[in-house]
Amino acid sequence: MQFKTVRHRDQDGNYHDGKTVQCLRRVREVTPDFPEGKNVQRVVAKFDRAARELPADVAAILTPAEQEEWKEWRVKQDEEHLKSVAQYELDTLAERLGVIRTGIQKGYAATDSKNAVAIRTGARAVLRLLADLMPEPVKGRPVIEEEFELVMLPNFATPGTPEFDSYQRLLEEHERRKAQDQGG
Repeated sequence: MQFKTVRHRDQDGNYHDGKTVQCLRRVREVTPDFPEGKNVQRVVAKFDRAARELPADVAAILTPAEQEEWKEWRVKQDEEHLKSVAQYELDTLAERLGVIRTGIQKGYAATDSKNAVAIRTGARAVLRLLADLMPEPVKGRPVIEEEFELVMLPNFATPGTPEFDSYQRLLEEHERRKAQDQGG
């Protein structure tokens, strides 16, 4: 038994999953053209993709083994759906938290204490899970890997202007302090 979600193509040529599941059964069909028979798939039932239980008319058509296959298929479909939804929610969480924070700060959004406790509990659980992905904080002062000389830019101001004189004094002061540091 194969369970196939019917797909539809929109005007742009993109495929989308429909709302119907087809139950396809492989049968051996004997025809005048093929007297020894050939394997073909036939649609034996259709039902709503969101159905949590098999409809009664479909359950009457399917064998117990096929019903077990459907249950496994349903679990697999639920897992795939949860995986895609969870990834989308995680990818958009930072943006959503920013909107929530802004809404609460500006008074656009409000909640009751019961919901606030549930939000805090959920946020703490997510933060514990994300802790493994976070880099370890560096303790102490940062290590300077190599010494480098601070290079002063040349004086681009027009000579004779107050800006030129001010930057020239700064350059001379820098040279004087550099000489003191190296000498003493």
